[in-house]
Amino acid sequence: MTSRPLGSRQAPQRSLSSNLIQRPPPQRTPSQQFFPSSPARRNHEAFGDLTIDGSDAGRGGNTPRNGGSRLKLEISKDSTPSLVESPAPTSDATPTWRPSAPPRGRPQLHFDVPSISNRSPRATQGGQTPTPIKPMPLPVRPGQHAPPAVDKTRAAPANNAKKDARPKPYTLEVPAAAPHYLPNGGHADFFPWIGNHPEDQFSETAIRQGFFDKAQMTQNETGSAKSSLFPALKHKAGLQTLSSLFANVLAQRRGRGQITSASTFKPPPRVTVTDTKREMWLKDLANPEISLRRLSRSIPHGIRGKILLEQSLSKNIPIERAIWLAKCVGANELRSFRRKGATGTFAMGGEAKWIRDFTVCVEQFVESIVSTCGEQDFRSRLNYAIRLAAHFYAEHLLDREHYMDWLVSLLENSPQPKLPMWLLLTQIYWKDLLKYRKYGRRLSAALMNQLAETVNHPDHDILAPLSDRLHDLIKRMMESNPESFLYPSIWAKHKDIIQSSLGADSTHFSALFNSIDQRNARFACRGSGQELPSRRRLIQLLDATLERPLATDLPKVCWQIDGDISMIMQTILAWSSSSHRPGNTKTFVAARILRFFSRSGADVSEAILKFVDSKSSDVGFDKPAFYHLASELVRSEHFSVASYLQWLIARGGIYSAAEIARDGPCATRLLVELPTHNLSESMISLRRTLLGRAGFSIDQEEDGISSCMVLLNQSLPAMQAHMGGDLDIDVDNKRTPDGFPAQLSRSIKSEIGLWLRQTVQLLVVQPPIPPIDEWDNSTTKGGTSAITASDFNTVRQFLETTEDHSMLADVLKIATSSNDPDVLASCADTLDLHLNTFAAIGALKGIFDILVARLRSLSDDLDSIPRVFLVALSDLAARIPEQNIIAQQLAQELARSDRKTAADACSPVSDHMALMQTAEADFTDEIEKVLASGNSMDQATLERLFQRIALRLEESWTKSPEQHRSCGLLFTRLRTFDAQQFDLLMAAWVDRFIQMTDRPSMIHVLGPLISFGCINLSNVVVNGGTIFEKLDTGDPAKVDIARELMCLVIAPSNLPEVMTPEEAYRLRIKQSHLQKDNLMEIVTLIRRAFENVENKTGSALFPALVYADPLATYKLLQRIVLADAGSMTKNLVLPLLNSGDERISSSAVAMVDWLVVGERCEGGAKPIAIEAVLNLADDFTLPFCHVKLASMFALEDASMQETEDDGLDHGSERLAALDVAIETAVAAQNTSWTCIVPLLDSSITQHIRHRAETQFLAGFPSPKALNTEESMPSRVQRAEHLLFIVEVTSNIVSSSSTASTLASEIVSTLRDLWHLLSNVQIDEMKAQVIAKWIPLLLSFITLQSSVFDTADTGHENHAKAVLALAALLLQLQALDTGKESVTILIEQTFDLALYLIDSLPDDMRQNCIRSLRDTVSNPRISYLFSIAANPSEWLVLSQKEKGPPIPPGLTGPEARAMIVPEKEKISPFPLRRWEMLGEPTPNVGENDTSLSLTLFGARRG
Repeated sequence: MTSRPLGSRQAPQRSLSSNLIQRPPPQRTPSQQFFPSSPARRNHEAFGDLTIDGSDAGRGGNTPRNGGSRLKLEISKDSTPSLVESPAPTSDATPTWRPSAPPRGRPQLHFDVPSISNRSPRATQGGQTPTPIKPMPLPVRPGQHAPPAVDKTRAAPANNAKKDARPKPYTLEVPAAAPHYLPNGGHADFFPWIGNHPEDQFSETAIRQGFFDKAQMTQNETGSAKSSLFPALKHKAGLQTLSSLFANVLAQRRGRGQITSASTFKPPPRVTVTDTKREMWLKDLANPEISLRRLSRSIPHGIRGKILLEQSLSKNIPIERAIWLAKCVGANELRSFRRKGATGTFAMGGEAKWIRDFTVCVEQFVESIVSTCGEQDFRSRLNYAIRLAAHFYAEHLLDREHYMDWLVSLLENSPQPKLPMWLLLTQIYWKDLLKYRKYGRRLSAALMNQLAETVNHPDHDILAPLSDRLHDLIKRMMESNPESFLYPSIWAKHKDIIQSSLGADSTHFSALFNSIDQRNARFACRGSGQELPSRRRLIQLLDATLERPLATDLPKVCWQIDGDISMIMQTILAWSSSSHRPGNTKTFVAARILRFFSRSGADVSEAILKFVDSKSSDVGFDKPAFYHLASELVRSEHFSVASYLQWLIARGGIYSAAEIARDGPCATRLLVELPTHNLSESMISLRRTLLGRAGFSIDQEEDGISSCMVLLNQSLPAMQAHMGGDLDIDVDNKRTPDGFPAQLSRSIKSEIGLWLRQTVQLLVVQPPIPPIDEWDNSTTKGGTSAITASDFNTVRQFLETTEDHSMLADVLKIATSSNDPDVLASCADTLDLHLNTFAAIGALKGIFDILVARLRSLSDDLDSIPRVFLVALSDLAARIPEQNIIAQQLAQELARSDRKTAADACSPVSDHMALMQTAEADFTDEIEKVLASGNSMDQATLERLFQRIALRLEESWTKSPEQHRSCGLLFTRLRTFDAQQFDLLMAAWVDRFIQMTDRPSMIHVLGPLISFGCINLSNVVVNGGTIFEKLDTGDPAKVDIARELMCLVIAPSNLPEVMTPEEAYRLRIKQSHLQKDNLMEIVTLIRRAFENVENKTGSALFPALVYADPLATYKLLQRIVLADAGSMTKNLVLPLLNSGDERISSSAVAMVDWLVVGERCEGGAKPIAIEAVLNLADDFTLPFCHVKLASMFALEDASMQETEDDGLDHGSERLAALDVAIETAVAAQNTSWTCIVPLLDSSITQHIRHRAETQFLAGFPSPKALNTEESMPSRVQRAEHLLFIVEVTSNIVSSSSTASTLASEIVSTLRDLWHLLSNVQIDEMKAQVIAKWIPLLLSFITLQSSVFDTADTGHENHAKAVLALAALLLQLQALDTGKESVTILIEQTFDLALYLIDSLPDDMRQNCIRSLRDTVSNPRISYLFSIAANPSEWLVLSQKEKGPPIPPGLTGPEARAMIVPEKEKISPFPLRRWEMLGEPTPNVGENDTSLSLTLFGARRG
């Protein structure tokens, strides 16, 4: 080998010293030395050059090389900077010479650097140190030579094999640095010695000047070429000639360098090797110094799936090499499917299954690493696993849908300890997850659920960092992808927690939160699970106080039920003054709640004035109840009379008598009704002046009060000594206690109540002052009441007549200090009868506690417990929910008391039976003696005594009422011996009594027994009903039984000769208990009374009420309806209407009308129409209107059945009337009917909804008939009304019966609107469609979203609806009007599409994606359908098809006509990502890449 200098212009001389330096040949195969690397590998080699040492890189030939011969230029193209360098100088002296800089404007040439091949002897002899100048390296052609040999010491193998010491023949090797010359395939400047080469022939010229491989040019190369080239280029075509020349050169170069060979790519083969070799191969793969080409000769078999991942982790294989190995294995696996003969769908299915299995392996691999948290090297192992999985994901080697589903599932089901790890892993793929609706929605739900669980965790303070992280992620997600939070059920569950985490000062996020909340509110859950409005819930709480005692925390609950306190107070006032709420308990409940509101800061006076101004003539308004409530609030000074007088004067005062009449406006009549006892003199004078202008006399009012006082004075003779002597007005002595003047004003009633309370207070006897050293802890330390039982009953009757229960409560508290057991028993009975009222007043618990204490004190003072007081108090305690323990104790005490007798003897009663047989003169005394003679009795004796007393009772019906009463008391004494046996005997006797033909009424005989406690009223009703059912139809006894049972249950008792007032009062208590505890039995009793009315009553509307109290019956029916309107309808109204008797049906209709209107209908009155019922319907009349409509449609089901049978429309008239009434109410903006629709029968509601749906969709404009339709505004208005009807009925019934038809009609309507927007050119029509019709249809689809899930045709219509919404969305976006209304409409359309697609199956979603392939570029559409875009989907293969050849012989125009232009055929080009391998084979080929280079027209370098 020879070398020649390149830096001198002279002919280079052959250097003998160059042969002395020879590098050791590198360990490379011939193929690596003589063949260029593949283009695919060059990029990798560019990265590999970065690892070369800096000194080597500096020798890469950064200085350009200009000039030189053609050989030098060719050599420079084929050289590499990292391999070719000049020999190093032999001298170790430090160079001191620097080459001079080239002239300005000219680059440095190679001959500007002095040559150092021949040193000057003069310089050496002159004592100067020769300067070693490094010659200019040759430019290297990239990729033509191997990288420079790096001196790296490799560790010697542990088991060194014995070296072969035999002599080997000499073989000449080409130096590694020898440049490769392409034209002839040789190496420049290297010719092996064969003896006949000209270079080996020595001559004087060669010795002196060196060897030249060609003749020396005679022309001076340094001269200018202008004289030769300029004449050829100076003419006009010179530039074209030059460009043609260059174009020909480039064309020749392209033609000769074009790669035309087919691709020789094959993935590295897999071979079966031993475990040891497999381990060695994996270790070599983990060593980055060993090239992949060496390892790609063969891959060990058995490394696949999870084993591959685990081996990569355990050997710490670099990520890039692990991916390379996985690709090699995957490419072989996937090619095996094609080699097996599977084609088309089967091959694709097999490949997809293999990729999914590999994805599962990656998922399991990551989970297994995460599960080792806390172990050694966990952090590095986890980091490797996450990076490896991320690389697989980034290169699209995984099933992305399955992988993202796995990520979201992990986050959804992650426990608290592992949640931070899964959050970290999820954030790596955050952007990709939020690109798809199916994953973004689940991701937001998972974050919200995890946040709620963390916040509500007992150790939430420890989990505060995790909560903060979740807050940040949710905020970030709300800002970037708010549509992912469109999840109505989850959002409604956790929105409060999210709102609390935003902070009050975060205006931006508060706006985002409100926007998301508003979007979710459009799809709020409807139906049975929907929460009732706060007004309806408040009314339910208030209605509960009519059935059970008021809870102490009810005022606070009412205060917190809604933030609108004004609405709450208006509702309470309306409820307390509604005529559809029976009794006066409502007045005291409202008064107590309003007093609490007043103490809490609410203005009760303003609320009352606002209410009274709006309730002048409303139907169902109970004015006396409102006046009573106002009076109670004036007494407690929670309603300001001064404010009322100012308000009244500001309205203009009072000038007409009609304004203060009883039926006049409440705003002015209230001045007459208000109490005046606590008014100042100025307000009393002002009241007198205002009323005097209207002709009302205050003097007459005072005279009326005085007459009532005189009446009270006469009715209470025992209390006259304690009264003043100013009541000397002469009145009629025949006035009874209930003989007050008719319709007393509330003002007079208040004065009567105050006077009675003051009179009772005067009867309190003050006790003597105890000594200083004694302290009186008794309940009577404030004094003892001297009131008698008779006076107490009279006072109680007056106060109950005036309904002044607040004063009655004060009287009870005063009377509890009495030592009379009868007075105390009357106090307990009064509490029992008005239990709910006194609970509302707040006096129940206090008075009950006093009575219990009085019982104990009396038992201590008298050494015995008065039975009458014990019985009353025991019954009272059993009715109070909080006093169960005391009730049990009192019941036990009563049982012990009944066992005691006056005698100490323990002999049985049967020993003294002879006395009864001998003496008949005084029956009662003898029986008393017998009963008092012992404390035990056998069953036979009890039966003989019972029969004897019963016989005497039957005899007393026609003789002596006193004996009747005494027999009842004897039964009471007899029951104490054996209550169970006595009840059996009494039940048998009652059955016999009811079946008697000639007997007194039940109320006359059984009333006293029920009052005494001998028999239970409910047992009488049950036994009477049993006997009633046994009697034959038409038996006259059935009429008597039904009538008498009604009287026994409802009618007040008026039997002074048999029962005392106290005993009659106890019978009222028993009746009240039965009416509260056995409502269904009462309903059955009323039905029997209606069905068996006597014919002689003729056309009486309420035959059962002829024998009962009408007002009591009305209140009882109201309580039944409020308690259970459905049972009332089912068990009373419908049986009566279906009885077949027109008289009974008309009576039932009149009864229901009475309940709805509140006024008793007279005979011949016209029944209430449907339209009137809908107008009367509100939150208070709701249950009554329900009963009314049920009665109106009682025969509708039968009519509909007949319609199906015979084809005739028998029941359409009533339904048509209902439809018209509803539309009329909607048009009048009357929404009261919406309260009653949920209570209708499901078939009726279904009819209303189906009719509204059909007419709503039929009213939409159609592209086919734009000019023949009626006026658009009226159609829009009617559509809005029909939509309101659909919205009300959609909460109650579903459209399952017509779901398929309705779904197809919705899809058709959507398409029509889309055609109108896209094709119609009328701007007014487009504006109308955008402003009105599209919002209406979107709202309608939102209400009907369930029809797509229940349709018979599966999910076909569901998918069509989503596609139609997507098309409508694109059309709205194409308008781009910039209006806010259009933007909101686009958002609504997009939200509705999201809401519908959430329930669409995945296979139907894929079908929709295939239908929308041209619009997948739209981000909203891509997100909506969760389109997983393939990044290589845009690749297509373009092929040109040539036309048929021109037949020979054709020329000219005919030939040109036969020329067919080339057709370009474009087909999808699938990119096999698993085969995208670098260095797949050990031998570098011209076209060995996975993508054939011929597809890109590649050329050789």
